[in-house]
Amino acid sequence: MKAREDKNTTCIENTLFLGNGFPRVIFNNIPSWGDLFKKNDSNINNYTFLYEKYVLNYSDKLQDNFVKNNILKEIDTTLSKDNINTNIFDINKFGEYLIENNVHNIITTNYDNGIECILCDICLYKKEDVEELRKEEIYNIRTYNKFVNHLTGHEVKLWKIHGDVSRIKSITLGFDQYCGFLSKLSSYIKGEYSSKRGYECKVPILEKCKTGNFDNLSWAELFFNTNVYIVGFGMDFSEIDVWWLLNKHARSVKVMPIISNNIYYLFDEQYDDKVEKASIFEALKAFNVECRGIQSDENYIRNIFKKMQQ
Repeated sequence: MKAREDKNTTCIENTLFLGNGFPRVIFNNIPSWGDLFKKNDSNINNYTFLYEKYVLNYSDKLQDNFVKNNILKEIDTTLSKDNINTNIFDINKFGEYLIENNVHNIITTNYDNGIECILCDICLYKKEDVEELRKEEIYNIRTYNKFVNHLTGHEVKLWKIHGDVSRIKSITLGFDQYCGFLSKLSSYIKGEYSSKRGYECKVPILEKCKTGNFDNLSWAELFFNTNVYIVGFGMDFSEIDVWWLLNKHARSVKVMPIISNNIYYLFDEQYDDKVEKASIFEALKAFNVECRGIQSDENYIRNIFKKMQQ
């Protein structure tokens, strides 16, 4: 499927959306979701259902944080450049590629610090406090970290939409949190969002697209005003928040063709079998997401950005 022609190809920004597959290529010994549940003796293969099963099994300690800590204890929260896969080329050029491809936002579903490590320890970015931002405790609609390379002047926002290991309550697992998260996300898109800390969005996304006046409060806007490239993400149907937003974008384009950004899925040709995952690829096509295959070999970094330039 060919993406819709971009009417602003010379100026529209690009956004990277990075899943667990990205750090697993770049770093050594990063666990997959399958690894995190490797002691699972259940026939349940859906991790959202598995999480709920774990919670219910801990009836004497019915606390999500307790269960999350048990599940996530294998994730290294202090990834360093010493743990990087030395067979991967151009990791030190990651920042340069961001600049060349007009990327100022990175969205990730990962909880670990792998992306921060690449930006700060390898590419000489500095994490800077955003004084006016009060981070969310549970949901991740508007929370981000800002990184600046003072040699190039390039700034990038990192949005950890499913939470951060440094804020255990923010880790999005289980039905309660996914449903609550989706409700907040829907409110933002509808222009009905408000928080106890005084943040609010009162303008629907279609009105923002019509006028071009975006509030830049949430990562959700990036699905409507930038080209989004999804990389290293399995697109499991349990990721209902992401699928809902893809569908909302497709519906919005149908009623307002002025929306000219595109969404791409850069799937791993080695692991993402298009026959085995036929239902996923069919759904992506229905939602106007263009699929492009990449190789997770030693040129992985270069491969990602080359596909962005096609």
